Amino acid sequence: MNKYLIIILAVITTLTACSNSDFKKTPGGMPYKIFRSKDTQAVVPGSYLKLEVTQKMNDSVMMTTAKAIPVYLFVSNQNTQPYDVSEIWMKLHLNDSATMVQMMDTFIRRSPKTIPPQFKKGDRITTSIRVLKIFSSDSAARLDETNERKNFAAKETETIEKFLAGKNIKPLRTPSGALVEIIKEGEGNLIDTGNYVSLKYTGTSWSGKKFDSNTDSSFHHMDALSFTAGAQAMIKGFDEAILMLKKGTIARIYIPSMLAWGPSPNSPNIKPYEAVIFDVEVVGVLDKAPVQKVDATQQKNPQ
Repeated sequence: MNKYLIIILAVITTLTACSNSDFKKTPGGMPYKIFRSKDTQAVVPGSYLKLEVTQKMNDSVMMTTAKAIPVYLFVSNQNTQPYDVSEIWMKLHLNDSATMVQMMDTFIRRSPKTIPPQFKKGDRITTSIRVLKIFSSDSAARLDETNERKNFAAKETETIEKFLAGKNIKPLRTPSGALVEIIKEGEGNLIDTGNYVSLKYTGTSWSGKKFDSNTDSSFHHMDALSFTAGAQAMIKGFDEAILMLKKGTIARIYIPSMLAWGPSPNSPNIKPYEAVIFDVEVVGVLDKAPVQKVDATQQKNPQ
């Protein structure tokens, strides 16, 4: 072997050993590393944490709150789990950062029947967090979270409005901030709360991926979508937008993530905190939901 190659390999081995030594292990065996800040406020049992979180599967980002809503959680001595990020909460201070590494092999070995199919042997989950705030009460944490959500939702709506303005589209705006582009005006009165509406629709993520439709046979459901307007049967942005339409209206609804599925989308084609778009056509409007017919053959005789 070339002597220079031997030297290079020796240097790499030394650096790797130094890097690994920076990580400690929790009692449950999870490697972790804490980057200390100058703050001295410590996390104690009963604290409520505001965290920035980024989680990767191998080298791919699964989720991040860097430009979204921070994670809020309660810290208790009773909810610590082995080989879990909860093992390090009591080791942290305000503005500390930390990185934790979990190997899927460990989870598979401990509980093979509970592992979702997308996770495979050899996968590595890396979780990085930063402590943004430490609250001593639930009310203070909830108030902060409410303000974060309002500010984030307002920025989302503003971003969509700027996008539409660049295309010379002047949408209607729902009370909470969804935006409605009327493509073809319908007839009659606006849909009202309690009306029973039927729609053709296609849902698309902001990145352009179709995630649901009853006009595309590949989604295997071609019946009209029917529901009671204003009954919170739909996501909030969709529910509000429907009240701006009439029978026969064709519209495009732009829904900020916080009025849709936020950090937990219902489709792999929607990213966490991604806005969605619905193309809809109102094909029917009734005053109220029709009475369900009861099959007389299934009725029981009186006792």
